[in-house]
Amino acid sequence: MIQNSLKTRGYHVGVRFAPVAVFDKAHRQEFQNKLSQGFDWRRQEFADKTWVLSAPQGEGDPRSHVKLTLQPDQLNFEEIFPLSTLDLFVDSLRLALEGVADVFGPRVLLGSGAMIRLTLEAVGGDARFFLGNRCLHLEDRLRPIGRPVHAVGLKFVLPPVPAEGQTATPAAAAVGAGQQPWQATVKIESLIEDVRQLFVEVDAVWGTPCAWSLDAIAERVRTASAFAAGPVVAFLSQYAEPAG
Repeated sequence: MIQNSLKTRGYHVGVRFAPVAVFDKAHRQEFQNKLSQGFDWRRQEFADKTWVLSAPQGEGDPRSHVKLTLQPDQLNFEEIFPLSTLDLFVDSLRLALEGVADVFGPRVLLGSGAMIRLTLEAVGGDARFFLGNRCLHLEDRLRPIGRPVHAVGLKFVLPPVPAEGQTATPAAAAVGAGQQPWQATVKIESLIEDVRQLFVEVDAVWGTPCAWSLDAIAERVRTASAFAAGPVVAFLSQYAEPAG
């Protein structure tokens, strides 16, 4: 693969917690005050069961933005078309989680997920041929479909396995994040808007409840990112040369 073309397309973190957050006027005001520290939210929406804060990310891709969605028992934090590094995203995530924890006091981390989206250039200049021919050896086998194929993709569902069989960062192991089994859904597709690019998505999920821990949530993001940029890209790299 063209390793230096690897780009991050998005980070998304989901967290389920207990006890549930109480959405009332007093908590709303405290939430707004806490979450205004370190963020420049341009849009705020407060419905009965869903609070949403979002902001564009300045210069760069006009699609780039940060968004936080809070429900009584769940938080989602994402950065789409990020302008920053993984470290800066994790810092922002921790800041958001600290604000929510200060207001609502979660005690149990019921589960969490980390989704990493990447793109990279396909060897040969066309991701459809790379996946269809080099990876899947389809060649002319699509002819019975009788129509052009504009996108080709793979999907793997990886079940939870014992911790020693999974990729985790040293820091993740230190805080216990690497000790819990996690499952992942991996998608590898040709990018529809630019067929030269491969799109990679790793959706990792930790489903075992544990004590509330910002460190564990942050390191799970790093674990998912390391898996996407490491083993998944290595899987693709083995097809960089045509089969002899």
